[in-house]
Amino acid sequence: MRIVRILLLWLIAVVVTTGVISIIHSLRIQQGLAELGVVLPVGLRLQTIGRDFVGLAPALGAVVAIALAVGFVVAAVLRPRLPALAGIAYPLAGAVAIYVALFAMHYSYDITPIAGARGTFGLPLFALAGAFGGWIFARLLKTSR
Repeated sequence: MRIVRILLLWLIAVVVTTGVISIIHSLRIQQGLAELGVVLPVGLRLQTIGRDFVGLAPALGAVVAIALAVGFVVAAVLRPRLPALAGIAYPLAGAVAIYVALFAMHYSYDITPIAGARGTFGLPLFALAGAFGGWIFARLLKTSR
């Protein structure tokens, strides 16, 4: 029963992280369009965020799921051995997992396949989304005991 609970919490973290990354991606692309002089009404912006999530969710969700699974397992193993980091283990694991996944895709394909991750702030913002997913996981794990 414990494994089912952990898998459910991991799935929640995956959905949250995927959603936050999708929103960041959409807003960064919209900002780029706005800088080019394209007028985007609020309704269109919101509609685009929704469509981006639907379009990105299957592939991005799979990448996030694998990355967070690996990151959270590593965090679970290291937490008892590094008590000073125990409180931030899952957020740190989430951030590093997303960063490594995106870096690996960039290294493998010589492009960043998710446009919102490009530029100075893209990758750090996506890693921050991974940290938020890790924080959600840790928080839910703590409160569900």
